[in-house]
Amino acid sequence: MANGATSRARALWLGAAVIVGVVMPWLVFGFQTGECFDSVSTAGSYCTSGPAVGVGGAVLLCLGGAVFVVHALRRALGGRSRTSA
Repeated sequence: MANGATSRARALWLGAAVIVGVVMPWLVFGFQTGECFDSVSTAGSYCTSGPAVGVGGAVLLCLGGAVFVVHALRRALGGRSRTSA
């Protein structure tokens, strides 16, 4: 019974790592925002775009996601048991 529960827990950690590793960057960089500024002279007109959460927010979210993925992979693939006998 314990082996089945351990196997299921490892599969859940592995699934969470894959989902966060794929979905997090897609959500962070997939939603863009932008704005344009018009000027009388064409040289003064410009547009900007970037992640909806800002560049700093995107970096922090991706770093947090990467830390979670490493943690989840260590939990899923780690050979050392965390329970004491």
